[in-house]
Amino acid sequence: MISEQAIWIVAGCMVAALTLSIAGIPAYLRRDALIGDALSHSIFPGVVLSVWLFGAGNSVALYITGTGMGAMALLLIHYIQQKTIIPKDGAIGIILIVFFSAGLLMMGQLQRSGIPLWGVQHVLLGKAATILPSDVAFLIGLFSLSAALFFVFQKWIWLQAFDPKFAQLSGIPLRPYSIAISLWTAFVLTATVHILGAILSAAMLLTPSAIGHFIRPKPSSFIRIALLSCLISAIGAGFVSATLPAMSTGALMVIMLFGIAAPIFLFYPKKGIAMKSWARQQESNRWKEENALKFMFNSPSSILPIEHHKAAKRCSKMGLAVEAEPLHWNLTPEGKTKAERIVRKHRLWETYLHQQLSISKDRVHENAEWIEHLLDDEFEDRIAAELKHPKLDPHASPIPPKNA
Repeated sequence: MISEQAIWIVAGCMVAALTLSIAGIPAYLRRDALIGDALSHSIFPGVVLSVWLFGAGNSVALYITGTGMGAMALLLIHYIQQKTIIPKDGAIGIILIVFFSAGLLMMGQLQRSGIPLWGVQHVLLGKAATILPSDVAFLIGLFSLSAALFFVFQKWIWLQAFDPKFAQLSGIPLRPYSIAISLWTAFVLTATVHILGAILSAAMLLTPSAIGHFIRPKPSSFIRIALLSCLISAIGAGFVSATLPAMSTGALMVIMLFGIAAPIFLFYPKKGIAMKSWARQQESNRWKEENALKFMFNSPSSILPIEHHKAAKRCSKMGLAVEAEPLHWNLTPEGKTKAERIVRKHRLWETYLHQQLSISKDRVHENAEWIEHLLDDEFEDRIAAELKHPKLDPHASPIPPKNA
């Protein structure tokens, strides 16, 4: 039986994750990944200051000091970037380290003063077990407002992300919107920091957008996927936090989100790292197999070179070649047909380079060694038609007919 408190914890995690995901979309589109880290670390001293001056339970003070520190960090990053030769990522790194270090020093002073640190520790690492129904209501309002702001200002968000030069030439002032969005992001981080923690909240800002954009770059699609991925991780982390209150909610949510992201980034069809690597290997094997078949066709009585041995064995498994005796291979009827297709493409391209581009015949072979693997049937037919279906290549070797 799920307890009422568990329901509130899961609900709080869900709404907090959705709010952070919405707030992180503009930063992701602007390629400002480090801004999320800078803001999440810069609000930490503001949180410590709030606990020090007003106690752990004063939410209004927490929002004011946290957002204020985030705004100060943004201003300092902009000032360093404009007034020095330090690039933006360098300025962000400096501010991130300085503000977070200041927060740690303030926390040490807080401990020496005898003030309880439980509120600060929850903010540092996140603890959803402290969520109350009033927190959930506030987060729902925050998410609704964030979503409304996003859809109201989405035109400027897309312009800044995809066509800032057009906006500049059109006289559209993007900087005020950028500053306002960054300040709103700082406020959202401050409002959700007690659930996810100052250290890990930046992951929930950007990772859902990265997942969505990786799967479907179209804005409307990737936003839906981003929200769905963060929702799944939030539900899982919320239930675990309700069952094991000592666990860090932020860490759980980030790990579960990584559990979603890692298989997608590795195995998503045509885009995943592992799938692209596998496709490259398959393409490389195809080239090697075609080269082996071509050698057997052009030199049927010769010993197969050692570099073609593995490819020849794969061709044998596909029924394209047989090993008549050690190091001597013969083409099967199917293998001969395939080899003739490769040889035809090779010699057609040599002829095209020689006749149409006036390249000498002693320089066309190397290029044809590559192009023969890339020509599709349609392009092959167009080349043959343009050359008026030649019978011989520039070296007087016969070009196999199309229906060979």
